[in-house]
Amino acid sequence: MLEIFATTAPIFCLIILGYVAVKTRLMPTDALPGLGRFVMYFTLPALIFDTLVHMDFADVIEPRFLLAYGIGSLLSFSIGLLIAKKLLNNNLTGSGIKALGMSMSNSAFFGLPVLILVFDDPPTVAFTMALIIENMLLFPVALMTIEYANGKGENQSLLQIWKSVIKRVTRNPLIIAIVAGFIGSALQIRFPTPVNESLHMLSAASATTALFVIGGSLVGSTIKGNMVEISTVIVGKLLMHPLCVALAVLCIPGLSPELRLAAILLAAMPMMSIYPIIGGNYGYRSICASILMGATMVSFISIAAILGILL
Repeated sequence: MLEIFATTAPIFCLIILGYVAVKTRLMPTDALPGLGRFVMYFTLPALIFDTLVHMDFADVIEPRFLLAYGIGSLLSFSIGLLIAKKLLNNNLTGSGIKALGMSMSNSAFFGLPVLILVFDDPPTVAFTMALIIENMLLFPVALMTIEYANGKGENQSLLQIWKSVIKRVTRNPLIIAIVAGFIGSALQIRFPTPVNESLHMLSAASATTALFVIGGSLVGSTIKGNMVEISTVIVGKLLMHPLCVALAVLCIPGLSPELRLAAILLAAMPMMSIYPIIGGNYGYRSICASILMGATMVSFISIAAILGILL
C-alpha cells in the first residue's frame, strides 16, 4: 500500500506546492488565470497534437475504448441526474450540474499526471480518447440538459440552445488540437526538428503546471453548504463514475489490460477544475467550489485505493 501512496504522492505534492505558493503570496492569485490559460491553450493542445500527429492514423482511435468510456460516463451522468432530482429534490438545472460533477473527470489537469506516474509507457491515446468523450459527448449532453432547463424560463428554442452548445465545443482548444492531430496523422505530416522540439518542450510542462494551478486555485475555497449534497456528488464522482466505467469495460471484450486500467483511472479523477465556473453561470458557484475542494482532498485516498485494487 505504501508503494501505491508513493505513486500518487508526487501529484498531491505538486498540488500542495501550488496551494502554499499562493497562500504565502509567493505566487499572486492574479497569476493563476494566466497559468490556467497557458495549460489550456498551449501545453495541453501541444501534448495532444504532438501525440496524435506522430501516430499511425489507424492507431489513433480505439472504438472499444470510446464505447466503454462513453457508456460508463453517460451511465454515471444519468444515475447522477436521477439521484439529484429524486433523492436530493433538486430542480433540473441543479440536477444537471450535480450530474455533471459526478461524470466528467479532470482528465486534462489531473488524469494525465496520474497516467504518467502509473504507467512506464503512458497510454496518451487513452487520455486523448477520454478528452474526446468528455468534450464532444458528455459535456454537450450535460450542457444541453442544463441549458434546456434554464432556457425554458427564458423561452429559448432547442435550436438556440444547440447553437450555444456547439459554439462552446468548437471553440475548445483541446478539441481543435484533437481535430488538427487527426488531420496531421491522416496526412502523415512531418515537421522540422525545431517545431518538434518546441512541441515536446510545451508538452513536458503540461502535467506539472496543471497540478500547480489546481493547488493554487484551492486557496480561499472552503467546504460549506448542504453536506448531504456535497458528499453525494463527491461519492458519485470518485466511486460511482469509475464503477460505471469498470462495468462498461467488463462488458466490452477486446480492450487491452492497459487501456482498461487507464479508462477506470481516468474516471476516478475529481471533476474538472472549471466546475465552479460552470456552476456559477447558473447560481451554483459556492456549492460547486465546495464539491471540487472536497473531491480533490478525498481523491488522494480514493485513487490510491483504486490503484491498490487494480494493480
